[in-house]
Amino acid sequence: MKSDTYHHGNLKEELIEKGLEYIDKYGTETLSMRKLADSAGVSPAAPYAHFKNKEAFLSEVRNYITNQFLKTLKETTDNCSKQERILLELGKSHVLFFYENPLYYQFLFSLDNIDIETYAPFVLFKKTAEEVLKNLSGNKLDEKTIYAKVIALWSLVHGLSSIVTIKGVIDTEHLEEEVERILGSISI
Repeated sequence: MKSDTYHHGNLKEELIEKGLEYIDKYGTETLSMRKLADSAGVSPAAPYAHFKNKEAFLSEVRNYITNQFLKTLKETTDNCSKQERILLELGKSHVLFFYENPLYYQFLFSLDNIDIETYAPFVLFKKTAEEVLKNLSGNKLDEKTIYAKVIALWSLVHGLSSIVTIKGVIDTEHLEEEVERILGSISI
């Protein structure tokens, strides 16, 4: 690495992406701020302009991924005008987001400190699903049944997000159609 390296662009985002690649190859335990700088080709001091230390970096990575995921889900709910399709579209967005960003999935869900009830993407998913389920059932479902269905739906899209990268399980040449077919096969 050159000591006179100067970075143009969004260094914080690049450090996050390069850090995720490093973590994927070598694990979180071996990551240091110096190795983070090396992976991005910047001076050893550069990461400290954005992150106080390794723990702050890891926390920011989690926040970054969560915000990107939430933004994707929010765009889906904002842009879907047909209530009968919103859960399907929300599920597709969930799966396709992590298919396109497999390192995000691996990092985010390898953490054991996610409180699902306060995790913003789940909160949005849950709120949307509850509204749809109540409307589709004519308010005939009780809260426990609705919650069970929400967990089942989240589990489906979360699990599908996990397996879309396993070779041969899903036709990735036609991924969006395959995901829609799989999600559409479950009746709510």
